Amino acid sequence: LQSALDLSQSAVSRLLSSVRGSDPLATLASIPGPEALHSMLRGAARSRIEADTLAALKAAVADFEHFIAADIGDRGALEALLSEWAQESRPAFEARHKAAAFKAMSALRGVKADLVLNAGIIVPSREAGRFSSIGVDALIGCRRLRPSGVLRTFGSTFVPEGAPYRITSLAGEPVESVADLLLADFSTVDAARIQTTHHDHVMETSIAALPLGAAEPRGHELVWAQLLDGLHRAHRGDGPPTSGVGGQAEPPCELCVVDAWLYDGVWPDAVPELRLFDTVVRGLAHPDDPSRRGDRIEMLESVQSLGRGPLGFRLPEYPRYAELMEALCRRCDIDPARLRGFRAKVRHPLYGSQIGLAFELPA
Repeated sequence: LQSALDLSQSAVSRLLSSVRGSDPLATLASIPGPEALHSMLRGAARSRIEADTLAALKAAVADFEHFIAADIGDRGALEALLSEWAQESRPAFEARHKAAAFKAMSALRGVKADLVLNAGIIVPSREAGRFSSIGVDALIGCRRLRPSGVLRTFGSTFVPEGAPYRITSLAGEPVESVADLLLADFSTVDAARIQTTHHDHVMETSIAALPLGAAEPRGHELVWAQLLDGLHRAHRGDGPPTSGVGGQAEPPCELCVVDAWLYDGVWPDAVPELRLFDTVVRGLAHPDDPSRRGDRIEMLESVQSLGRGPLGFRLPEYPRYAELMEALCRRCDIDPARLRGFRAKVRHPLYGSQIGLAFELPA
């Protein structure tokens, strides 16, 4: 068929898939585009297909093009529509459009990262009824795509007066900038190169002069950790029904990973729900805020159980992750064998989206 119709292997594969089944939605989802269909017509004419068959084929292609132009708009709109009506087409649809969005945003922002990692190790707190979290943030493979590109991240260590938690470095010291939290053994960016600007409660971190293009084999790595002492409630009480770990897809990245590691006794029967939010207009969202339900992003990503202990620390996209987690466990006197983990891994996350693992709190 490739030779007779002068089509690529991919076009032939899609053509065969589209005509095998009896479901018209499946046919629409897999049929090649107009260019490939016209190539098929030319190849069929050269192969001396019977005139009546060729005429019927031309009429069918013309009807298909008219249907798209008159009733749908274009092929992209058809694919968006079919992503909900023909569920088997949805994974490829999401992957293709997320990759295109990543490519566009990284070019426009002028910076990108191979991996954005957010992990939380949740352990019992000294205060009854509370759990603490060791928050880990890592930006791996950071580089510029444009000479003017600057890496910027935003965070906050603000704690409302009277709040039952506090945010410090792992040593218990106050935090003025990411430089105070930097894990030097795992970072290739010197603290002196990190610029911090405070806007009320928001802390802006800027890093310029990242590797440009592919001139350097590896992009820069920036890893930091903080202690959020007493941040989580052990039980529901009068507050929201969930608590958990989350992160943001910032800067534009190839992959975003959010890990939650629970120590023995921390929400022992809970299994997290993945919740994705659009933060572009209204900022970070609490997953239980009813006013933010309209900002939920429904995609096919799921939660993976990592099991118990340090064997679950493996992350192929960041070979030093296990070393990092074991170093943090030693520093904070945590037995890694008593941790159970959960992971959300999102490839080409939407820039500006919030990715969270929400655990339902026990009554």
